[in-house]
Amino acid sequence: MADAQINSRTYENFTSTVSSARERRSSTEHQTRRSGSLFTRFASGFLLVVLCSLAAWPFLPRRYESTVTLILRATDEAGPISHGQALKQLLDEGAVQSELDVMASLPLSADVMERLGLNTDPEFLKPNSSFFSKAASSAADPAREIQNHVVVSRDRRSYTVRIGYWSNDPAKSVRMADALATAYLDRQVQHKLDNSAQLIDRLRTRLVELAAREADLRRVVNSDAGSSFKITEPSDERTTTAVEFAGIRQKLVDAMQHHSEIGPDAERISDAVMPLNPIFPNPILMALATFLFATLIGLGFAWPSLRLRLADHIHSTDEAKGAK
Repeated sequence: MADAQINSRTYENFTSTVSSARERRSSTEHQTRRSGSLFTRFASGFLLVVLCSLAAWPFLPRRYESTVTLILRATDEAGPISHGQALKQLLDEGAVQSELDVMASLPLSADVMERLGLNTDPEFLKPNSSFFSKAASSAADPAREIQNHVVVSRDRRSYTVRIGYWSNDPAKSVRMADALATAYLDRQVQHKLDNSAQLIDRLRTRLVELAAREADLRRVVNSDAGSSFKITEPSDERTTTAVEFAGIRQKLVDAMQHHSEIGPDAERISDAVMPLNPIFPNPILMALATFLFATLIGLGFAWPSLRLRLADHIHSTDEAKGAK
């Protein structure tokens, strides 16, 4: 009888041990399957985003940017005759900002369009509502579309500025940047030439007036030269007119000399360079953005399995506490 009870307890212990081993094995296999499912879901979402990014990369619009570097210099109407003259007068912030506004203005972009014949370029023929456009036009306006591509920046608070354009063609961006710099410098020179020409015209007109007045006074003085009562007032006025005539003539000579020496109040210190890589899309930033987005999508795909695993862990913890 005692042997039967011992055998019965031994069989129960053995059965319990086998059952516990099976439960542990089943639990381990279940957790392994869930871990595999969690990784598979995460990898599926992650790889999906990466493959979509790689597929979209060749079709993303390219933005090639090229600029010319200029240094602004304040001089008189004769232009930068010497380096020392360029340092005589300082440009304030308002003057520099005004020059930046001129560089980005519509007339200069229209000048670039005329110089390069871009009025028939397909890139600027239709309204551009892309990410880089400053404004979307309601009608085709090549000059305004070209202005939307302009790049004007200042190097901190110095007199060094960079001007140019961005385009989907790197060679075109170089040509446009050079044309913009040339148009800006030509505009400066032409503006000063116009002012100088107006000054020369005024001086010539004044010389003609003084010459006519001196001739009239000379006739009056000569007609009264033989009389005993000499009129001194016309004689004095004639002397004053002659002195003013000599001063105006000297000013005219100086103005004509300065007119031939007029130059721009800016200097090109570096030309546009062919861009090798586009500014957009940036490969490094694109890779980082793809990695972050793919990680979020992968976590979203794996969240159902992760939530079940967390629930099982909490349930097992509660059971262990209850058994204690």
